[in-house]
Amino acid sequence: MNTAVSNTTHDPRLIAWLRDAIRVGSDVAEIMTNMRKQGLSDETILSAFEVVTPTGDALEQGVMSPPLMRRAPPKLRKIDSDKLDLYTLEDALSANDCARMVALIGHHLRPSTLAYPSDDKAFRTSQTSDLCYLKSPVATLIDTKICKTLGIRPEYAEGIQAQRYDVGQQFKAHWDYYEPDTHVYQRFASVRGNRTWTFMVYLNEDMDGGATRFTEIDLAIRPKTGMAVIWNNLNADGTVNPATKHCGEPVTRGCKIIITKWFRELGDGPLFY
Repeated sequence: MNTAVSNTTHDPRLIAWLRDAIRVGSDVAEIMTNMRKQGLSDETILSAFEVVTPTGDALEQGVMSPPLMRRAPPKLRKIDSDKLDLYTLEDALSANDCARMVALIGHHLRPSTLAYPSDDKAFRTSQTSDLCYLKSPVATLIDTKICKTLGIRPEYAEGIQAQRYDVGQQFKAHWDYYEPDTHVYQRFASVRGNRTWTFMVYLNEDMDGGATRFTEIDLAIRPKTGMAVIWNNLNADGTVNPATKHCGEPVTRGCKIIITKWFRELGDGPLFY
């Protein structure tokens, strides 16, 4: 081990901060900028990244077949398509869980952003709540529940986010994965790999519009309180799957509130509980 790595390893606050930033899916470029502002040299920054870079490979450990899908409980429904692995799970969260999350989310909202630049100002018009930063026992409990439901340990996941869509708000057709060999991939996936599974839960159903439409198979899923929509962003060989393209259609009455959690290719330790 070189001196820089050794010195970085002995700074637990820096390592803990960096590991947490990587875990929740932060922009690597922004992380490095912040570290430089703290007076750290590029050598020290790169050494710190070496310390926190995960070593476990989800693809090698069978991420394509999580325990939930192998267990196949009665409320899990597989969508009939040969283009992608797509499921719904009723009662993934209880009505009480959903109500508690809605109350929490309402106090912590910001305009949603895009990883990819777009000239279309109406491409994503929702609001986001960064639940993973709140240190809320309620949010932590739900985060853990989602991981245990799918069967994948949090070491292979990002922190949870929530989105609120008011009347007229939408998220146009997009993919959750990061396109390999792009600048955006380097910023968001160079350390932890691409997104594997998406686990999205509807927290309410009292609205018009707001369906989640998978455009490549022309399937619209209506929000239902506590129901999860779960899909694999990758093909069986680990390449990205364009058939996972989807959109959040405009809300025409009321509002739609969802939780989204993404799982990653790289993590630490065993993949499954």
